[in-house]
Amino acid sequence: MGLRDTLRSGDDGGAGVRRILVATDRSETAEHAVRFAAAMAVRFEAELVLCQVVVPPAETPPQAKDELVEYGRGFVGDLARAVIAVGEDPGQAIVDAAESEDVDVVVVGNVGMSGRKEFLLGNVPNRVSHNSHRTVIIVNTRQRIAQQQKKGWFGR
Repeated sequence: MGLRDTLRSGDDGGAGVRRILVATDRSETAEHAVRFAAAMAVRFEAELVLCQVVVPPAETPPQAKDELVEYGRGFVGDLARAVIAVGEDPGQAIVDAAESEDVDVVVVGNVGMSGRKEFLLGNVPNRVSHNSHRTVIIVNTRQRIAQQQKKGWFGR
């Protein structure tokens, strides 16, 4: 029996995906990462933990977690969960949330902060990929947005 047959049979040697965390700020680019993670969650019948980072001094709105769960349910139904991570360093907040939620996979987009904020806080996907002990998938959201814009332009 080859690896492909083993994986099809569901015997993955304990390397299954039970819980996926996806970081989102609910932007258009982040939604591409959420859709990628949601498709993965459906494929593996895994929980999808949506993570929103709040950087102080900003405060977390009281309904933020409930709204995030509802947003996630639009993609994966009852498999959606949410966590609000608070921290000065968004990358580290995502890494910490992945640890505390005991996820198997972390999904982040490659577009987000830019300019001065990115310089001061560091590249979030890079920080997550270098500091996490979990499998990290960086979704190329920049390319997907460019493709959509191109289709919109030529489709008119």
